[in-house]
Amino acid sequence: MLTAALAIVGWIDLAATMTLAGGVAYGAFVGPPARGGRRALGAAAAALALALGAEFILTVLRMEEVARLGARAVVVDLFAARWGQLWIARGVGLAAIGSALAARRPAWSLLAPVVWVWLLVRSVQGHAGAHGMVTGLIDWLHLQAAAAWVGGLVQLALLPRPVAASTAHRMRTLATGALALLIPGGVYLAVIHVQHLHMLVGSAYGWTLLAKLALAAPLLGLGAANHFRHVPAMDRGDSDAAPRLSRTVRIEIGIVAAILLLTAVLGVLPMPHLLTQ
Repeated sequence: MLTAALAIVGWIDLAATMTLAGGVAYGAFVGPPARGGRRALGAAAAALALALGAEFILTVLRMEEVARLGARAVVVDLFAARWGQLWIARGVGLAAIGSALAARRPAWSLLAPVVWVWLLVRSVQGHAGAHGMVTGLIDWLHLQAAAAWVGGLVQLALLPRPVAASTAHRMRTLATGALALLIPGGVYLAVIHVQHLHMLVGSAYGWTLLAKLALAAPLLGLGAANHFRHVPAMDRGDSDAAPRLSRTVRIEIGIVAAILLLTAVLGVLPMPHLLTQ
């Protein structure tokens, strides 16, 4: 029960992080978010604050169950541990980002580096950080790229219709750069966590990873359709191109939501290489 709750809360955490960090990247590299996009950033910050609180409570309950200690002793130990200190850092960073977003005209280009450091804390706190700083840094680049793509899609979906061709071009450039980091980083992290084929097909972690990869394939196909078909058609003045782009973006967001859920499940499952030790 606790594991399922942690997965659901982790899903909210990850989706809100993607929306928030990616929205800031969109503001810095594509253009100021629309009114709906600004509301989405505020909702993401609020959801993330709730998720962080829930994660802490659930982690305390899990440790209390495993260690058979009182809640007070677990809380003290957790704050003294690396995970708890990084949890505090994430909360402080979220408060700073939320305050900056409350401004009438946020300084997106100045806020983006703050968000990058904040994402690094999340990467070091998670599974990747347990493998050392190099893997944590690669996960950080992977997370930044995923956020830029996913959060950018959310902002694009919330723009007034029709989407301007110039905005679509800038978003295409951002998404292309994100994918250049996302794919090799994802491959590296998958190999780190699943080091042999028998681990891939012989563990819940491996099967969940395969399901995630199965969803990633059509997502990449839709992204390619945007890049090579819809945006160029907008340049040619095709009146149906912008609506097709918007429909594709909405489908992408739906697939991304499922991928993020599987990613959250991976975060609570034991890694295969640990099971063999």
